[in-house]
This record gives sequence, C-alpha cells and structure tokens, in this order.
Amino acid sequence: MRVISLEPQGALITTGPYKYSRNPLYLGGNVFCFFGAALLFGSPTALVMTVLHIPLVNLMIRREEEQLEREFGAEFRTYKKQVRRWL
Repeated sequence: MRVISLEPQGALITTGPYKYSRNPLYLGGNVFCFFGAALLFGSPTALVMTVLHIPLVNLMIRREEEQLEREFGAEFRTYKKQVRRWL
C-alpha cells in the first residue's frame, strides 16, 4: 500500500487554473459546489449557506496569501497583481 505524503511546494504555481484564479480549488470545490447544490435541489438554505460560507473561505485565503507572501516575496506580489483572488 502506498502512503500519500503531503509536502510543501518549493515553487509558486502560476500555470493551469492558477493562471486565471489564485484559488481555483476553493472556488470550484466550495463556492460552485454549494451554489450548484442550491440550484440543483432548489434549496434556499443551500443558497444562504453559500453566501455565509464565502466570507469564511475568504478569511482562510487571506491567511494563506500572507504565508505565501512571506515565503515567495516579490514573486507572489507580482502574481497577486496579475491574477484575481476569485475570478
């Protein structure tokens, strides 16, 4: 059995989906899934949960971006100017 070990990246990833959004996993995995569920099930509750969830995710993203700026410095600041946080 192979064990998956997560190791921090040593390079800033700016290609693929990261070329269009600094947070494609949060955007697709959280926001679109919640919003999609709201549409699919016609659930006002799911829509409200989406709206309430976005600010919490945004707080997590801001903390991560502070860490990235400390680690990658000018490289991350340049990337941040070129690519939007969400879309």
